[in-house]
Amino acid sequence: MSVASTKPAPQLAGTVMVLGAAASWGTWSLFLRPMNLPPTLTGPFVFLVMGLVCLPWCLRLPAAPWTPRIKWLLVANGVFDALNVLAFFSALAHTTVAVAVLTHYLAPCLIALAAPWIDRQRTPGALPAAAVALAGLVLVLTPWQAATGTGSVWLGAGLGAASAVCYAGNVFVVGRVAMVIGPIRAMGYHALIAGVLLLPLAMPDVGALTASNVAVLVVAGISIGAISGVVFVAGLERIGAAQAAVLTYAEPLVAVLIGVVYWHEATSGWAIIGGILILGAGLFSVIARAKAT
Repeated sequence: MSVASTKPAPQLAGTVMVLGAAASWGTWSLFLRPMNLPPTLTGPFVFLVMGLVCLPWCLRLPAAPWTPRIKWLLVANGVFDALNVLAFFSALAHTTVAVAVLTHYLAPCLIALAAPWIDRQRTPGALPAAAVALAGLVLVLTPWQAATGTGSVWLGAGLGAASAVCYAGNVFVVGRVAMVIGPIRAMGYHALIAGVLLLPLAMPDVGALTASNVAVLVVAGISIGAISGVVFVAGLERIGAAQAAVLTYAEPLVAVLIGVVYWHEATSGWAIIGGILILGAGLFSVIARAKAT
């Protein structure tokens, strides 16, 4: 068999891996909402499960150059992701899946805007894309309608946007860490750091855990946490960051679909248009940034 004939197989496998992992992340509400537990409890629990599952793989890897810079970046990785997950889980608890996920997916536009100062890389059309995403956010929230102009929708949207900011910061950090110590080790160790950092917030509510809740959180942490993370990294290595970033948009599509079909969340025409604008602007930013590299 020729070398050329073997290339499509890794590409196809990588595409399926990344797409499957991203789609699985859209199912978080199925695990979290039925338990009705505070995000300050579910967040650290999931992180600790992820870290402990990855730890055996991490310990078997060759020695890494643990410079002071890499250690601090790994801590920053854990802090950013801890805040990201805490804010996103809180958004899911306070508003609809659509609002939580779509505000979270403002992150690609934020990354494109921050890249010139952090990575010294300009993304063509970053400002117009951000403006379009902001317009889409206005349509999703429909502030002119009294029914959605107050209360948990605004709180949930704010938490979703906060998770987008933290996720954007995490993207700039995790790439630098993974290049030195490897993606599996970066994921496992940063999850343990995030879990330990959030653990004090969980202690007051530990008594609310039941055996069934623990089982669900363990399954979530292993499946769409650790396994999906490992599968995503494996797929990323096969197809590259540019294509993988586009495929991650399966997450909000699955999440919003679950919100409408399973949770019977009402979605207005304005929200649909706004969601399309947000996702379209984010997708444009991802593709433009990939072409600029």
